[in-house]
Order: sequence, then C-alpha cells, then structure tokens
Amino acid sequence: MHPMTETLYLSTEIVRPRRDVWAAFADTETRQQWGVPAGDGLVYDHDDFRTGGSARYRCGSPERLEFSAAMSYIRVEAESYVVHTDTVWSGEEVLGTAMITWTFSDVPVGTCVSIVDQVVSFVGQGMIEGSRNGHRIVLEQLGAFLAGPGQIGSGPRDGDSGAP
Repeated sequence: MHPMTETLYLSTEIVRPRRDVWAAFADTETRQQWGVPAGDGLVYDHDDFRTGGSARYRCGSPERLEFSAAMSYIRVEAESYVVHTDTVWSGEEVLGTAMITWTFSDVPVGTCVSIVDQVVSFVGQGMIEGSRNGHRIVLEQLGAFLAGPGQIGSGPRDGDSGAP
C-alpha cells in the first residue's frame, strides 16, 4: 500500500485571552488534561517545549497506552505559533507522521486557535480520520477546559476542503 496524504484544516474561537490559551497549551501537565479524547489516556514521558526541542508520549486506552509517539518542535514562538512533527507507532510499526502547525491569534471574542495538519498515513484512511477527529475533539476540550464548568468556550470549525 502506498502512503496516503491529506492536509487537514481546523480552527476554533475560545472566549479567553491569547495568553491564557497559550499557557494551557504550553504547559505539559495542563496539556495532558485536555489533549486526549475522553476515555483515552495520554502520558508525556518527555517534553522539551522549545524551538529545537522534542517530546515523547504514549496514548491510547488508559490501561495499555498502546501507541507511542515522537515529536520534534521545529519552531515555537510564544503566544503565536508552534510547528512540530509528530510520528506515531504501534509497537514497531510506524502508523503515520505529520507536520502540524498550531496558530494562536486575537479575535474579537478572545483567541482563534487554528491547526494545519499535513498528515501521512502508512496504514490507510483510518489514520487520517483519526487525526481529523482527534484534532476536532482536542479543540473542543481546550475550549471547555478554559471555559470551566457550565460555560461555553468554543466550537471547532472543520475546513478540510480548503485553506483556512
């Protein structure tokens, strides 16, 4: 099977200042709270969040954390953007890799968070759909995390059909 590729575009507006949204993104412990779909687990074994830094994490079912991943932070500009690679394995099998850009910009309601994910799947369309759904859920959860209980914080927009 040849690799499959797709560029995913997603964004959301969060009713909080950019510095608050950035703080929730940049802090590894905080990111572990909102950065995984409900019912799944996420553990960072290492996270050197800076330009030239790297991260290693495990994710999947909380009991097994059957997937492992390695990230390289290509460029980190505080409160503005992060560009990183992310490669995911199951055991010794590489499932997919991606170049992901997160941008944070001011909008009238607070902060717009955008993701552009240039994903390559070595195992078929399921990996691409998993990336799309995972990013959509993570954006929702970031907004909910920052809004706090009983408040509305964000609603993701999925623009996979074209540029943001």
